[in-house]
Amino acid sequence: MAVIRSHSLTIGIVGLPNSGKSTLFNALTKSAVPAENYPFCTIDKNVGVIKVSEPRLDALASFYNARAVVPSAMTFVDIAGLVKGASQGEGLGNQFLGHIREADAIMYMLRAFHSDSITHVYERVDPADDLRIVRSELILKDIETVSRKIDELKGTSKSGMTDESRERLTLYQMVLDQLNAEVPADAVSLNEDQRNLLGDLWLLTDKPAFYVLNIKGGVDEPDLERWVDDVRTSVPEHERAFVVPLDCKMEGEMSELSQEERNDLLSLVDQYRGIDDLVVIAVNRLNLMTFFTGNADEVNAWTIRKGATIKEAAGVIHTDLENSFVAAEVVPVEDMMAAGGWVSSRDKGIVKTVSRDYLVKDGDYVHILAHAGK
Repeated sequence: MAVIRSHSLTIGIVGLPNSGKSTLFNALTKSAVPAENYPFCTIDKNVGVIKVSEPRLDALASFYNARAVVPSAMTFVDIAGLVKGASQGEGLGNQFLGHIREADAIMYMLRAFHSDSITHVYERVDPADDLRIVRSELILKDIETVSRKIDELKGTSKSGMTDESRERLTLYQMVLDQLNAEVPADAVSLNEDQRNLLGDLWLLTDKPAFYVLNIKGGVDEPDLERWVDDVRTSVPEHERAFVVPLDCKMEGEMSELSQEERNDLLSLVDQYRGIDDLVVIAVNRLNLMTFFTGNADEVNAWTIRKGATIKEAAGVIHTDLENSFVAAEVVPVEDMMAAGGWVSSRDKGIVKTVSRDYLVKDGDYVHILAHAGK
């Protein structure tokens, strides 16, 4: 499984026109992007980078009184609205699908509100059906990709297929059958080796996905419950925890408030799910964890996929550190601060020296030992 590199995580926001993608993007990044009420207003992808809130990094910065603080970051890409036929190029579809291919994960934006002033491209409100439309276009594009690769592999049979080619052909045919049954590639039951082989195709539906129902204040609770339930039953079982209602318009309005004003407003709302929750959901969906480095000059939070080795973590910091890796010293960041610092932690024997195969733990404070000049 590929290691996701810190500070370069990309979430592609996809959905039908007028579903609220640009409204959420504005709230996420406080950037001005088009959000007018007509299809295809967002022709070019808009990119915004936001920090991943991490209280342990804040504590580490205060501990060191660090001159610079570098949080982990997440890039959100506002991808223009898809419509039926996008996989065949309808509505600028090819351009948009190409943008999705670059993302680490997909966030489906689903409209869950009625409005006389904001038209729905299909003139009804049905988030689960909107999801089926958008996901079907991605599946159709994946079918095209897998079918082409199968044809290429079969073409090699004239000169004799290798064992790997036969393995790939069997895998691709199985995935194609599932795609034709409208099963996203990410939901196909595969072992780790098969998943890695499939990753070479960069399929659109092989990406982790999560789902946002864009609601508006005053939405009827029975409608909302029905819409959420419909979407949850429309997604693979392992993704049902990643379906969340969010008032994108309210988030946009709150982005203009001070933190104190925002806190006062949220104190009046029970169990509100907002942008901070959305970022946490994205981190969890990508199966990520955080490790730390730093000193008085600069402290850093780095994100990496759970199950990664310390050598891979070194590569997240810098590729040269991975290539010249010798060993690493690690200690839980909170234990290090409680002990009084790095030197005190070593003196107290709570710092461990680990080899390249050590599996990084969430919250590790890391010092990489590498060959000089490599």
